[in-house]
Amino acid sequence: MSWLEAKGPGNRGVVCRPVAPLRARPNPRSELVTQEIFGKRVRIEAVRADWSLCSLADSSRGWMPLSYLSVGRAYEPTHWVAKRFAILKVSGRSNLVLPMASPIQVTEESRGALMVRLPDGASGSIPRSEVLRLDRPGVSRAGLARVVREVIGTPYLWGGKSTFGFDCSGLVQFIFELLGVDVPRNSCEQASSGRLLGSLKRLRPLDLVFFGDGGVIDHVAIHLGDLSILHASGHVGIESLDPGSRLYREDLRVRFQWARRLTL
Repeated sequence: MSWLEAKGPGNRGVVCRPVAPLRARPNPRSELVTQEIFGKRVRIEAVRADWSLCSLADSSRGWMPLSYLSVGRAYEPTHWVAKRFAILKVSGRSNLVLPMASPIQVTEESRGALMVRLPDGASGSIPRSEVLRLDRPGVSRAGLARVVREVIGTPYLWGGKSTFGFDCSGLVQFIFELLGVDVPRNSCEQASSGRLLGSLKRLRPLDLVFFGDGGVIDHVAIHLGDLSILHASGHVGIESLDPGSRLYREDLRVRFQWARRLTL
C-alpha cells in the first residue's frame, strides 16, 4: 500500500504534529474551523491533493494537511501532557513542543525521563515531571485549579483548541474533556447542552454561562464560583459578573442570556 493509499478515505489517522488545523477548505488561507492536538485520532473521509477531509470525535469536520497525520501504525497512549507545554526530544529530529493534554505512548521509564514512541514510529523522551498517567477523568474537580493556572494567559485564537491558543468554546471543550465530560465544539451547540438555568443566582462551579443578544449566543464562559468566570476573551483569564468585584465585566453582565449545568 502506498503512502497516499494508507491515508485514503475510510482510514483513521493520528495527529503527529503538536497542533493540526482543520480548515473550511483545502487551502492554508481558509478559515480555521477547529484544531486537534498531537496523539489524537481522526477519521479520514476524503483526500484531495495534499489535504484530507477529517472528522473528529466531537463530529467537527475540516481539511487537514496530510503531512500532519500518521496512518497504519499502532498507537496506544499511556500518559498525557499535564503542563501548558512539554518538550518532547525526538531521536534524530527536531524537538516537538507539545500542548497540554496531548496523549503520549510511554514505552520505558528511566531516571527523570520517559521513553516515548511517536505516532509515526519515531522514538523520543519527555520529562517525567511534565506528564501524568492517562486516566478518565484525567483531572478531578480538586485538580482543576492547577489546570486553570496552566491556561491563564493563553492567547485568543479563532478556532483554537490548544494551549497555543483558544477560542471561547474551545477552552470550554478542553477543560471538560480533562474532567471526562464530552461537550460539543461550538458555543451555540454548548448552549443547548445540559440543564437550563435562567438566573445567575442559581450558578454553581463549572456551570456554563452564555452571552449574546436576543437569544443569539456569541460567547461562553465557565463559572468558577461567586460569579467569577474563566473564559477566552483576548486571552484566557478570570473575570467577574459581580458588580462589587475589581474584575467586574459590566459588558458581559448585561449580555447574559442563560446558563447550563452539565452532568459531571
